Amino acid sequence: MSDSGLARYQIMEPLGGGSQGQTFRAIDRQTRNAVAVKVLHLGSLGGDWKPFDLFERECKALQSLDHPGIPHYLDRFSNEESGDFFLVMELIEGAPLSKRLGTPLDPDKLLDWLRQTLKILEYLHGRAPPVIHRDIKPSNLMLRPDGRIRLIDFGGVRLALRPDGGSTMIGTFGYMAPEQLHGEASPATDIYALGMTITALATGLPAENIPRTGLRIDIDAILPKGPLRAVLRAMVEPDPSNRLSDAGAVTRVLDGPAIGPAITSDPTATPTAKKNAVALHEPDYSSLRGLPVFVRFVLWIMAWAATSLVLVAEFVGVPAIFAIQGSSRRYRKARRRRRLKAREAEALGQVHGVRQRLQMIATQVDPWGDQKSLTDGSDRDT
Repeated sequence: MSDSGLARYQIMEPLGGGSQGQTFRAIDRQTRNAVAVKVLHLGSLGGDWKPFDLFERECKALQSLDHPGIPHYLDRFSNEESGDFFLVMELIEGAPLSKRLGTPLDPDKLLDWLRQTLKILEYLHGRAPPVIHRDIKPSNLMLRPDGRIRLIDFGGVRLALRPDGGSTMIGTFGYMAPEQLHGEASPATDIYALGMTITALATGLPAENIPRTGLRIDIDAILPKGPLRAVLRAMVEPDPSNRLSDAGAVTRVLDGPAIGPAITSDPTATPTAKKNAVALHEPDYSSLRGLPVFVRFVLWIMAWAATSLVLVAEFVGVPAIFAIQGSSRRYRKARRRRRLKAREAEALGQVHGVRQRLQMIATQVDPWGDQKSLTDGSDRDT
């Protein structure tokens, strides 16, 4: 890096800023094109080098990415005398979606924006390793005059999965997933943030003002019934293991048939697609409540016994099988290990879906369920 860029770019008005620097509109004197220049001043860090590390990570990430929904990397340089570092990017014309907060927006428009953003995340999450943005929110989604969505500000990007978590918490309160409080991040983390972003736009409220009970957003209480509400419910699950896992999973649910069993019975559907279909279109087991109490009691015991066996398979059996398989010499190459991990994730997703269905059956045939309902009703009446 050198300070030669100072003569090439004419800095204009500010566009925005944060802990990882301030962004300006600028003119490239060589091409006469308008560009965006992000500036990080070392003197303002107060001895904290983390913003500089994140700035370097953003530069590296943008250099490696090539997608029309992401600003193109153009240049980088520094001024050693002032301690300023500069990142030059494509300027995205338009307005952030945060400008649309305040009034509930049309669900069809939001579904269009959701699908556009999912295309960008499919590209990011499909890389090896997945690229995780970690700070999706309305102000980081730009709406161009042609109606296209662009994802900006990669200052919090993570370039590798770290299942053990980390020391840095990146994200914006209200939009970031609960696991980010512990420094953890995965593609499902971006799904939560995108879900909260669309929920905020659907209600007209900033995410931090949306009513919730504990960590859970009561989507059914704040949004009307429809495809948007159904998919958002699965996107903003607090527990990442119960959340739609990545952008591809959300897209498959949006593009799938309206009836969940049509997916779960399709022999060509992937286990992940079946799991997500179960999450959004739970089978109706309510007819089991009409069975005789004795039959329900037997089914209840069998369902919970089967659930216990599947639970052992999910947390012990399947991981052990793949761990043994992965210890062979065949999987020394990183490419083969990644494929094995993908197969393990698919298997775990399928087993998890079976366990969820068994638990739903056990809940419906609970022989004491009617008594509990009566007791709850009498408590409310007194």
